[in-house]
Amino acid sequence: MLKKLLRQNLSIPQLLGYSFTALAGMTLIFVAFGFSMDIRPLFSSASGGLFKSEYMIVTKQVSALSAINSKNTIFSDSEVEEIATQPFVKSLNYFTPCRYSVFAYIEPSGNIPRFSTEMFFESVPDNIMDGAGEDWKWNAETKFIPVIIPRDYLALYNFGFAGSRGLPQISENIVKTVNFKVSLRGKGKDELFTGRIVGFSDYLNTILVPQKFMDWANNNFGATETPRKSKLIVEVKNPAAPEIAEFFASKNYDVRENKGEQGKLSYFLKIIITVISAIGLLVLLPAMGLMFLSINLLIYKNRKTLGNLILLGYSRRELARPYSILVVMLNASVGTIAFVCFVVVRNIYLSRLQILNIENTPVDIWTTCFVILFIFGVSFINISWIQRKIEKIIPPAMG
Repeated sequence: MLKKLLRQNLSIPQLLGYSFTALAGMTLIFVAFGFSMDIRPLFSSASGGLFKSEYMIVTKQVSALSAINSKNTIFSDSEVEEIATQPFVKSLNYFTPCRYSVFAYIEPSGNIPRFSTEMFFESVPDNIMDGAGEDWKWNAETKFIPVIIPRDYLALYNFGFAGSRGLPQISENIVKTVNFKVSLRGKGKDELFTGRIVGFSDYLNTILVPQKFMDWANNNFGATETPRKSKLIVEVKNPAAPEIAEFFASKNYDVRENKGEQGKLSYFLKIIITVISAIGLLVLLPAMGLMFLSINLLIYKNRKTLGNLILLGYSRRELARPYSILVVMLNASVGTIAFVCFVVVRNIYLSRLQILNIENTPVDIWTTCFVILFIFGVSFINISWIQRKIEKIIPPAMG
């Protein structure tokens, strides 16, 4: 009875106006957030993008003098400090090279031919390799070395070496199952380890091992020379900023960006996602304003009834409850429909992204939690508004 009494003068057109406008706003916001979560594999290890898109590899140009003195390609402390203090630089790290000899070989097995080579290792700080996966770990007790190689190395074997020698071609999945022996030599020591390729990089033209292993191996097998800083890892705030190219060009430094254009692509995708989210908010805010106006008019029209109910002993919280339930049910319904619309839109854009090896998987838990929390947040704002308006109701006897 109380609900029917308090919902008198309810404007259906205003509620429908709020519903349709809020539906459009929520759908845009859900699509923006869901899209940002779905494209993460493009910049993770699954697609070869082990580094964040904002990372750049900086080296000195190799000249004729480098053949005489290799120190010409090494950064001095002052040069490193100069780069680190540039306004566009967010952080700066460097590659750690091995200071020992590395020899690897594979025994013939199935489609895998016998293979042996002298090679090298490099490493980067672990916080940079946060997309390398669970296999990117090293334990001194197991004597297992996880390795990441450039994807071009495998292509060179399959379409160059294997083709010319009549050897079978090898897929990435097969390569990841093959263990090989690694011999480390230095300081009069020779120790044997088991290695396995756990990932491929489209960006880094080097052979990577975990930083912990590199530190341990350099201490046990490496020469006592000072670590060289010949390749820097520079994280920039905006990969598309023109001052980046201007600075490095003025210093005659070579810069390798993540997959050439991946840094800029990531930056522009972030802009697109931000713009979509902003449009969604701009659509949703007028909808919430319409809801506030509807509630305000509804309470104003029922102010005498509400005042009399207060005199009869009803608390203001009890009077606000029917309106709050109405708003929650409305937001839940609109949010559910918006989520369904997002799923439909998601299926459409994921079908277009399959060419980039992004699978059409179910909506992840983070997107689902975001949707629920967003609906809860909108409802909380509406309920708070209702309670504030009810608190201002003055009974007739007190007016």
